[in-house]
Amino acid sequence: MTWLLWRQGRSENLLVAAMLGAVAAFMLLTGANMHSAFGSSGLSQCTSDAAKLPTICSLQVNIFVQRFDGLNQLGPWLSLVPGLIGVLLATPLVLELDQGTYRLAWTQSITPRRWLTIRLALLLLAVAVCGLTVIALGTYWRQPLDSFSGRVGPSAFDLEGIVPIAYILFAAAAVLAIGAVSRRTGLAVAGGFGAYLLVRLVLRSARDKLITPLHTLSRPPSGPQGIRHSWIISQSYTMPGSRGNAYNVLRSCITSDGSLDSRCMSHHNIFSSWTYEPPSRFWPLQSIEAGIFLVLSAILIAVAVWWIRHRIA
Repeated sequence: MTWLLWRQGRSENLLVAAMLGAVAAFMLLTGANMHSAFGSSGLSQCTSDAAKLPTICSLQVNIFVQRFDGLNQLGPWLSLVPGLIGVLLATPLVLELDQGTYRLAWTQSITPRRWLTIRLALLLLAVAVCGLTVIALGTYWRQPLDSFSGRVGPSAFDLEGIVPIAYILFAAAAVLAIGAVSRRTGLAVAGGFGAYLLVRLVLRSARDKLITPLHTLSRPPSGPQGIRHSWIISQSYTMPGSRGNAYNVLRSCITSDGSLDSRCMSHHNIFSSWTYEPPSRFWPLQSIEAGIFLVLSAILIAVAVWWIRHRIA
């Protein structure tokens, strides 16, 4: 039966393999370029607290970040890959329901329960393998950039840790649930991927609310101590104990070269206000977000299983 299932889903499996191969080739090639530039420029010695870096080291860091900023901006697009993988992995089972070929398997001494159990077991195995592959590639690719920006920010968060596995599983579960109820492959694929995008966008916009972010004040132009590698949610200027507008006063502290005069800002009691998630919250945030997707996936899979067992079998 395993061989039969492979043949039935070989087109989708080959598409998944091709997609992972293309993503792997891109990440390995561009990642090797970033790692090479990181090592040859001696930036490994520039990963201490930014406030302690000498000027030349700070310049090298800025040059490196600007050089590879285009790759860093690809993070949101690469986060679509888990959704596409999940949709493709679930499509063969929906195709069977759509085309009615499951009836042939059920007449070959294979019970609906066994057929469904094997189907789901193979799907979960494929989700785990693909998820771990995405995580390994994303972690390697992001490593030089993470040395400066950290892992808790959105660009790195979606490709590392454990959430890619949960993303793939949710996309697959959404396709299964819609496909089991409708028995329409096109509707299941479009609806499942749409649900994936919607939930991802909602949770991504609410990620800073999963754990209450920290707030702190610092004397500009330097930032607060210990904020390096943090996810900066917002930064503004304020004058504690004053009703005046800090930005109006701030204009008088701009020097001829466009920089801020720290003595002027200190005289007017102007502080920088920072809202951020520290790097220590990477794994707690990962656990919460992955847990939400896993719970939603379990509900969707339960709906699909119940519908197949009671409405189709």
